[in-house]
Amino acid sequence: MRLIKQLFIGIAMIATTSISAQSNLKFGHVNTQAIFALLPELKAIDEQLQAEYTTLEKQLTDMQEALKTLQQEYITGMQSNTLTPEKRTSMETQIQEGNQKVQTFYQQSQQTIQTKEQQLKQPLFEKVSNAIQEVGAENGFLYIFEEVGGLAVYKSAQSVDVSDLVKTKLGIQ
Repeated sequence: MRLIKQLFIGIAMIATTSISAQSNLKFGHVNTQAIFALLPELKAIDEQLQAEYTTLEKQLTDMQEALKTLQQEYITGMQSNTLTPEKRTSMETQIQEGNQKVQTFYQQSQQTIQTKEQQLKQPLFEKVSNAIQEVGAENGFLYIFEEVGGLAVYKSAQSVDVSDLVKTKLGIQ
């Protein structure tokens, strides 16, 4: 009987300790997209990406215009019946190759822009992530959840929005 009483007291003490420890748990949430959009470096990156996009777009337009000219020559030659069979075959091959080059260039351009964007923005992602890590460690948070994107299924009034702390850590308003 005495053993059961001691066991009961031990369980009660563990439960009390567990409840008081749980009341000290600190959870936070942050909107990293909103913070990321405020970074001053982002404007320069966007301008750089836009310049790259404009250059690639000009090259693509030039390629399309050259292909359009070739297609028009082919159509004119076919309508006037002035193309020899060899010239017709040659122009058809050139048109097919031109179409393929335009498609390939377009796909490669899209990949180039995406890769460049990732390379340029990666240090900013790391900067925001490091600031969140520091805020979490300095303020004793157990978890900090991303507010956008459905990562947190519930947010109580006790959850602390740490966005302002992260902005301060990054030196932005």
